[in-house]
Amino acid sequence: MNSVKVSVIIPVINQGNHISACLESVLGQTLKDIEVIVVEGGSTDNTSDIILRFMDKDPRIKLINKSNEGLPMARKAGLNFAKGEYILHLDGDDTLEHDALELLYGKAQECDADMVVLNFIVNHAYNGMEKESASMRFVRLSGIDFIRTLYLRQNYWMIWSVLHKRSLYSNFKIKFDSNLFLGEDALLTTQLAYFSKKIVKLNSKPVLKHYIRKAPEEKRRCFSQKSYFDLITYPRLIEDFLKDKLEYPQLKECIASLRLQSIIKCFTYRCFDSAKDRSTEALQILNEHPSLKIIYGKRMLRFFKICSLNESLGRILCKFML
Repeated sequence: MNSVKVSVIIPVINQGNHISACLESVLGQTLKDIEVIVVEGGSTDNTSDIILRFMDKDPRIKLINKSNEGLPMARKAGLNFAKGEYILHLDGDDTLEHDALELLYGKAQECDADMVVLNFIVNHAYNGMEKESASMRFVRLSGIDFIRTLYLRQNYWMIWSVLHKRSLYSNFKIKFDSNLFLGEDALLTTQLAYFSKKIVKLNSKPVLKHYIRKAPEEKRRCFSQKSYFDLITYPRLIEDFLKDKLEYPQLKECIASLRLQSIIKCFTYRCFDSAKDRSTEALQILNEHPSLKIIYGKRMLRFFKICSLNESLGRILCKFML
């Protein structure tokens, strides 16, 4: 019988300032039957030294050293070593409440769930503000219904916000795209949700804290052509995964919403490559799916109309409208 109840997989690179707090929160869990798999991607700071010191104190930590091939491949490498009944993916600076895994695993066992959704807090480290997640409260959803809530902006797609069965990876062909650096969570969560029969919510206090360390202005400065490519590409990859499924027709509106979200995100990052074409595409989506106009509002509709006609004016308005 497998004695490891939860495998926590943590990809890290240059997290010397934060990895100690992350590991302390995981190793201090009230649920003791866990393993911690740290995938080290070639840090140039003291990250590796810190991990080794923790390993000397706690044999539940496993260290995988590999070249930096991006987050999807780091997670895949961790999964190849995982033995837990359930998986929780974390970022290298996330922290858990001391009873997080006990609550999540207990809920999973109680409901025989494939996935358990958790409440979390986002800490905007650049200004000290915190915000609690506002995902919908539910008792049980099928995988298809959960996907629908994800892309109609009623739930969260971040992979660190769900505990899920390891058997989903072994029983089904879950794909990891090594070229994707943005949107990788959405692609992975969609696949896991699709193959899940039962998804439940842990309606408790927030049990995870996630940190955003770059201010919006810094994120915009770092936005690159690769970032733009990823934002436009990942909805297509998700559609490619779903289009041969029986449920595809009932998810077309959700996929359209996802495409809209990626277009809006490009403008949010002040990326105006093919801005008129993207705005025209957004208007076509909204015309094909009128119900999305309610979700995204008249403000976005007006912005897309202006930008499709006058890109220069769209650039100016973007600062005030997005």
